[in-house]
Order: sequence, then structure tokens, then C-alpha cells
Amino acid sequence: MKQTGVVSEVFPKMAKVLMDGELQPGEERKKLLCTYRRAQVIDQEKQEWRERSPVAPGDRVEVKVLGSRDGVIEEIYDRRNSIQRRAPGREGKILHTIAANLDNVVIVTAYADPVFSPGLVDRFLVAIEQAEIKPVLVINKLDLRSDANDVPWGLYRDIGVQCFPVSTKNGTGIDVLQTFLKHKVSVFCGHSGVGKTSLLHQLFGSVFGKVGEISKATGKGKHTTTVSLMLETADGTRFIDTPGIKEFGLHNIDGEQLIQFFPELYDLQLKHEPYDHMPRYQNYLKIKSALEDEGR
Repeated sequence: MKQTGVVSEVFPKMAKVLMDGELQPGEERKKLLCTYRRAQVIDQEKQEWRERSPVAPGDRVEVKVLGSRDGVIEEIYDRRNSIQRRAPGREGKILHTIAANLDNVVIVTAYADPVFSPGLVDRFLVAIEQAEIKPVLVINKLDLRSDANDVPWGLYRDIGVQCFPVSTKNGTGIDVLQTFLKHKVSVFCGHSGVGKTSLLHQLFGSVFGKVGEISKATGKGKHTTTVSLMLETADGTRFIDTPGIKEFGLHNIDGEQLIQFFPELYDLQLKHEPYDHMPRYQNYLKIKSALEDEGR
């Protein structure tokens, strides 16, 4: 028997799939642990970049059901979009797909401890702009701000990025963010230490707390946050937690193309006007230099 579902977690040669179907109040969605054969679900020969894994959280799949808990992924449906990065520490053109079929990419940062850092934000924004997904910027630890006029994320708000200053310590802004994300599929990314785990606990409560169980595929506690993981709330909101990211390697973008993903700079360039005074110009130069060092 074949059924459809969405990948929620990926292991070597295996994936957990949330199966489609209407749920009764209090009922949990059926989950299958499925194997897959790379050659059966994806044709790597046609791809310039090779994916580290052919499936990712958020992928829509067709599954041959083998039992009450097991199955085989036989087909991956075309992705509406995906957020990807160059696989760190690997040679060649190898991609890590973080998540697929998304409504939002939520970049979680902190006002302080660690200090707000635009560098990683801009790398994320370039990848998100390239994938044509809606970016959302969350600035946690707002309780550490002593000057209400200090708004380091203002440069992103001014270029149209949806910004949510919050505090998981005192609850500021959590309800507004929760309402915005309702009924959507969102992936949460960011540096370690910015409070992403605390944020997810406050946004999604007991659903997020369930991930302490032991994984059948790995034998480890599920929420050491070493892999991306999709969960679903009772109202159908889906969210994907990811490990803390230290670096975000871009792909399929060269130094000459990069400025197109900094729209406020690109607009001035098209008008033949100077843009080296713009707030994100230095970050643009750093990313451009890194791409050129990689020979792109």
C-alpha cells in the first residue's frame, strides 16, 4: 500500500515520515521510519551539485507502507523551494539541504550575549533571497537592552525584512510571533547560544518538549539538536528545528552576482549612484571576498 507524507527527520539511509491524513482531536499523526535507495529517489547524474542526502525535512514523499511503523520512500515530489548551504568540511560541490517546502526561514539572533551579528544574517538572507522564501528575523534577549533607541536590526527592518524583537525571559513579543507563524511551515536557524531552544519551547510548548525521547534510528536523545527535525502542533503549524550553525556556505552564486541579493545596493548600482555608504556594504564586501577566494 502506498501513502504520502512529509519527511520530519533524516538519518543515514533512513528518514522519519509524518503520514498524511485527517486527525481527530488529541490524535497524533502516524510516523513511519522509512528506508530509501538514493538511486531510486534522485538522479544525481543530472545535478551539478551533489546533495549530501536526497531527502530533507519538509520533503513531500510517496511511501510504500510495510508495517505499522516501517516503510520505503519510493518517490520524492518536486520541491516548492528549499534552503541549502555548501556542506561544511567537504570537498567538491556537495550541498546540505536544511529544509524544503517552506513558508518562512526564521533567523534567530540575540540582542546581546552573544552580541547581534549581521554577518551570518546577511549570508542567510542571500540564500533565502536566492530561494525566494520569506525571511523572518527574530532578535531574542530584548530584556538585555537598556537603551530603547538602540535598534541594531533596524537596517533589516528598513529594507523590508519582517523583524520580531522578543524576550524568552519575560515573554515580550512571543504572542505576536506565535500568531504570525500559525498554520505555516517555518525553519528556525541561528548561531548557538542565541536562545533558539528556549524560543521554541515558548512558541510551541509541549510539542517541542516531546523531542526528549530516544530515537530508534540513532539510539540517542532526539533533541541534542544534531540534526534538523520537523514537528507539528495540534492546529497544523509545522516548524523545523536545526542545529546551531557556525558558518553558512553559499553556492551557485559568484562575486559578480552577489550584489543582486543586496537589493538596496543593487538599486543604487543600476542608477550608477555610489552605494559604499550603505549600512550593509561592508558585509557585502566580506561575502564577495570570500566567494572570490573560493574561485567564484
